[in-house]
Amino acid sequence: MRPNVTPIKQRINLAIVVMLLSSCIRGSLDQGHNSLDNLPTAYAGYTGIYLDFTLVLDERFDVFDSQIWEIGDGAVGGEAACRFQPQGVQVDNGLLHLIIQQEPIAPGWSNDHQMQKSAYEFSCGELRTTESKKIRYGRYETRMKAPARAVASGYISSFFTYTNEGEPREWEEIDVELEGGRPDKFQANLIYGRNTWQWWATREWGAWEDKINIAPVDEWRVYAIEWMPAEINWYVDGVLTKSLKQDALDCDPNCVPPQVYPTPIPDNLSQLMINFWIPKDEIQNDFGGNKKRNVYPMYTKYDWIRFYQLDAEPLTQW
Repeated sequence: MRPNVTPIKQRINLAIVVMLLSSCIRGSLDQGHNSLDNLPTAYAGYTGIYLDFTLVLDERFDVFDSQIWEIGDGAVGGEAACRFQPQGVQVDNGLLHLIIQQEPIAPGWSNDHQMQKSAYEFSCGELRTTESKKIRYGRYETRMKAPARAVASGYISSFFTYTNEGEPREWEEIDVELEGGRPDKFQANLIYGRNTWQWWATREWGAWEDKINIAPVDEWRVYAIEWMPAEINWYVDGVLTKSLKQDALDCDPNCVPPQVYPTPIPDNLSQLMINFWIPKDEIQNDFGGNKKRNVYPMYTKYDWIRFYQLDAEPLTQW
């Protein structure tokens, strides 16, 4: 027999249920620093909520936070035609700008590389998490925009995880890279090597780079890397664009050239990094693009960065 409930009581009971549910949802979100009222600008349908992940960094670039970030002072191996400088990193009005400028950079010591660097004709920008804020398994998101293609034809702008330490020293890198020479694509990369600083030597552990068509990279887009113990996924505006699982890296039954050795999914503490640089003339046609249309200063912009740690592998430093 149905209980005798008046329409007014039904409406009151329904209102109470809705209020309780709303309170629970908001409380859950607030505990993860992810209020419904405080979501960053993203794409249609973005919720900022992922099962088994907890938000621990919500960087909106209102100010430069030296507890989280440090500025690079080196260069990208022998590939870059610029050196990372403090003026290449600017936080302004809720945006992070990485900047390439044509200006003389004198020879000098690099703390990053622990060596003397030669002179450069261009400065550029790099930012990374500090040594006390190492990262590992989780989901990494950024909303970023490459420079307009009309004034930028040769550059690399990026969002990636990186380490090259330990014994044996392991080069572990998971990339999102945008290139001036491919303004409608992004690169989704896994790079792994042992006891080397040379990119070509990492080929023995496979070539896991893919150039994926996503339409203009000089428009705002949300890029995400989901790094887990046995799988890496890449997303653009919430759409899965690439997935690498451990069994694809294992040389089973045989390695596919140039791979010689099985490749592990990265498992070491790393730094979250972003940089913006221009390639040397000798590599620009293969990587980065021809610089002939570059107009300086040139900017890559980052609206926000978010890091969600994997609940099963929490990090004490966050």
